Amino acid sequence: FAAISHTAAIFNWSETSYDFGTIEKDQPVSHEFEFTNTGSEPLIITNVQASCGCTVASYTQDPIAPGAKGFVKATYNAAKAGAFNKTVTIVSNAQESPVLTLTGTVAE
Repeated sequence: FAAISHTAAIFNWSETSYDFGTIEKDQPVSHEFEFTNTGSEPLIITNVQASCGCTVASYTQDPIAPGAKGFVKATYNAAKAGAFNKTVTIVSNAQESPVLTLTGTVAE
């Protein structure tokens, strides 16, 4: 079997959670999570899965070279009032599958 290298693509996030505070209902809000590939191989994001249909994510489509920056932008559209906690899971060629968290409260 092949040994798994620990120097492959590695996410180094500036942050992995974001609190929108209080937001308006039916007014989409977005936050861009930035990361740097601190590994030795290009980082390739193959999929970004949101925990619900109310959250849409866009992300860097091209391979991110070692030392280069990329992003995952999450947009949340609140359909009902109250507190929320949504997650976005990143699928890539990195060892870990990072989970980004969006929180906040939707005004009545």
